[in-house]
Amino acid sequence: MASVSDADLPKLVAFPEFFDRLRDSGALDVRGAIQSETEIDGIVYHHRGVQVPAHEAAFVWEPGAAGDDGVDNGDSVDHGERDGSGPGHVEGEGGADETDRGPTFSFEVSAVGPRHAYAVFDATRSWDVYLLLFEGGAVVAWMSDEEFAVEESEEFPTKAAAVEAGRFSFGAFFRFGPDWVEREEWALSSTAPALIQLGDGRLLQPADEDEFLQHTQAIPVELQPGNAPAPAHLGVVAAAVSVDR
Repeated sequence: MASVSDADLPKLVAFPEFFDRLRDSGALDVRGAIQSETEIDGIVYHHRGVQVPAHEAAFVWEPGAAGDDGVDNGDSVDHGERDGSGPGHVEGEGGADETDRGPTFSFEVSAVGPRHAYAVFDATRSWDVYLLLFEGGAVVAWMSDEEFAVEESEEFPTKAAAVEAGRFSFGAFFRFGPDWVEREEWALSSTAPALIQLGDGRLLQPADEDEFLQHTQAIPVELQPGNAPAPAHLGVVAAAVSVDR
């Protein structure tokens, strides 16, 4: 989960038509699609505590082999760097072939430095997108009904309440000023695939891939070696972080 302090005075904005817009346009740049009141020098993709600094990032609609209407349209997206060569890579829940699955959406990251990151999510589920504004920054977070039911429903009355409390697994932080400079400088000097945010809010900045992989307990299983699938309720179809060697 992400960490947003109660002292940060959060403000939450929902985007109920976000996925309709994404389906219609095919792709949405996260800066342009979500109008934030905060300055943006860079983006940090947050995937269950693993964080990747990026210059740009976008949501991409992927209709699947048969398209939204069940007709094969051949419009699958070419993901280029998705070769699974990094420390963590998972394709499908239970190893489903990409050509067999239904519609998905992906979050594509133009990372800082010699690294790559992406995640693909099951678009047949019910998702909501929120902009959480807090003192010192903002984050775009997305959560499915299944994630809320399994992980947050006993503590929070609604999905929005959970997100407002900083309880979400996937998001794109808008960073600026010293916060962004710190992360950008790390990304340019380190050969680790990602930063790691611990549950207590501490941010680990590994110097290389070996140091990154030492923190097994803090790295999601789908981003570790071995191709283990993410927990099914999260709706992750594929995910990877990697660094050029």
